[in-house]
Amino acid sequence: MIAAVATAIPTTLLELRDLPAPEPAEGELILEVQACGICGTDLHILDGESYRPETPFVLGHEPVGRVVAAGSTADRAWLGRTVTVTLFTGCGTCYVCRAGDERLCPDLKSITGVLSAPGGFAERLLVRTAHVVEVPDSLSPVETAGLVDAGATAANSVRVLGRDPDGPLVVVGAGPVGFLAAELATAKGWEVSVVQRSAARRGSLEALGYAVAESLADVMVRPTAVIDAAGSPPILPWALEALAPHGIFVAAAYGPLDPLTLAPVARKELRVVGVRSGSRSDLIGVLAAAASGTIRLPQATVWPLAEINAAFAALRGKTVAGKAVIVPPAPS
Repeated sequence: MIAAVATAIPTTLLELRDLPAPEPAEGELILEVQACGICGTDLHILDGESYRPETPFVLGHEPVGRVVAAGSTADRAWLGRTVTVTLFTGCGTCYVCRAGDERLCPDLKSITGVLSAPGGFAERLLVRTAHVVEVPDSLSPVETAGLVDAGATAANSVRVLGRDPDGPLVVVGAGPVGFLAAELATAKGWEVSVVQRSAARRGSLEALGYAVAESLADVMVRPTAVIDAAGSPPILPWALEALAPHGIFVAAAYGPLDPLTLAPVARKELRVVGVRSGSRSDLIGVLAAAASGTIRLPQATVWPLAEINAAFAALRGKTVAGKAVIVPPAPS
């Protein structure tokens, strides 16, 4: 099978290689990959600024595919179905794993397409049966690829607000996570404003009816909640000052911070909550919301697997308006 391989980290280029096709064992399935989204985390990994998988390694943690092989008779019911996956394999026994939050396991075993388990920038992908989630018929593989991690993260970000809409919500950053968080929050009744530096993205958001600010200084509301989907250092200090009492800050993205005072947290009894991707139920929920038309989806730009380096170059150059998606060649 053809796969795009990171042969070293850091690097700016992936190498197309012909690798042995994976074979499933009991409790495993093989997907014929139909689409795989590119996430900002992929860029950070290749830049040497995030996770460090052992190389050579196949990235791609937003895969969608058709099940073409099963490792046991019990799993053959999945054959022919279009699925995506949850990404994290934990120890399976600790309290967070038992609660369905494998992504938070302190003894994490693998993250598909990120650490230890190869990902979807390939023609075929080995996945655990326990991880698969069926894709609604009304969603295409390319549409679904934009939801696998970005959508689950956005759903988790809105869920952890933990309150009914009670004032303005500011979403900072309108990449796929921020866009989908704004859509999900709007569907729940929040009054959403979005901060986005890119003029092209601001224009798209305004056309969809959003109140948009170019910078944090331009935000004219006093929010009761802020979702950070950009991870820029000035966002948290701004939010702690801007938030109303009992407000909540959700860190869906993160980066280094300058010296920070927690005085506003104490004086206004604020909450600061972190988000790491989303749970299985978050993924199922965002797929259902997209399939029903409850939320709109970010624009997708598609590249064939053979042109994956061009896709990464476009993302680095910030010329991709919405979601970048890789599509392997159809089987002959």
